[in-house]
Amino acid sequence: MGNNPFSSPNINDAKLYASWGLDIGYMVNWCITPDQYKELTGKDYTAPTTDTTTA
Repeated sequence: MGNNPFSSPNINDAKLYASWGLDIGYMVNWCITPDQYKELTGKDYTAPTTDTTTA
């Protein structure tokens, strides 16, 4: 994010957050690609589902 607190994160921020053990899934398709996610975490990215059930 550099010195601008209002700039969006980038791949360098994702690398840093991943090195801290933080979940960077929210960054996929916003500032990193699914392939970059796999490179950083070693895991395939699985998009969250919006399925809901009602009784």
